[in-house]
Amino acid sequence: MIAIFLKLRKENGSITLEAALIIPILLTFILFLTSLVKISIAEMALKEAVSDTAQTVAHYSYLSLVAEKKIQETTDGFVDDLKNKAGDALGNNDIANQLLNQIAVEGKELIPTSGELINDYAAQGLYEKVVKNKYEEKVGSSEFFSPNTITIVDHQYPTSRGNSDVVVGAENTLNIVLPFFEKQVKIKKVAVERAWSGGE
Repeated sequence: MIAIFLKLRKENGSITLEAALIIPILLTFILFLTSLVKISIAEMALKEAVSDTAQTVAHYSYLSLVAEKKIQETTDGFVDDLKNKAGDALGNNDIANQLLNQIAVEGKELIPTSGELINDYAAQGLYEKVVKNKYEEKVGSSEFFSPNTITIVDHQYPTSRGNSDVVVGAENTLNIVLPFFEKQVKIKKVAVERAWSGGE
C-alpha cells in the first residue's frame, strides 16, 4: 500500500527547483565566457594600438633628430662665440680660460634636445590621444570598450644623447559585471621600437 501511495506522488516540483538553481549558474558561466572573449579582444586592440603608435613615432622621429642636430650645431657655435669673446675681453688668463671652457661645456649640456622637450612636455598627451584613437578604430566605443579608460603609463621619445628607442606603454581598465560579481581588470601593454637615426 505504501508503494502505491509513493507512485501517486507528483515530482514536478523537483524539476522546477533544479531549473531555478541551474539556469542562473549556467547564465553566469556563459556571461563569464563572453567577458573573457571581450577581454581578449580589448587586449589585442590595445596591443595593436600601442605598437602602431610606437612604430609611427619611430618612423617620423628622424625629422626631429635632424632638426635637433641643426639646432645643436647652431647653439654650439653660438656658445663657442660667446666663450671666445669673453676670453678675448679677459685677456690671456689661464684660470679664466679654464672656467670659460667649463662653463661652455656645461652650458651646451644644459640646453635640452628636442627629444627631451617632447618627452617632458608633449609625449604623454600626444601618445594618449593617438593610442585612444587607434584603439577606438579597432573595437569601436561602447561601455565595455571605452577608450576613455586608457592611460599612458610609460613613454620615451628618442634623443640624440644616447636614447634611440621609442617606448609607449598604455594601461586600460575594463569593468566586468556578472550576476553577484563586479571586478575591474587592468590590461597593460608596452611597445618598444628602434628609431631610425639616419646613419650618417
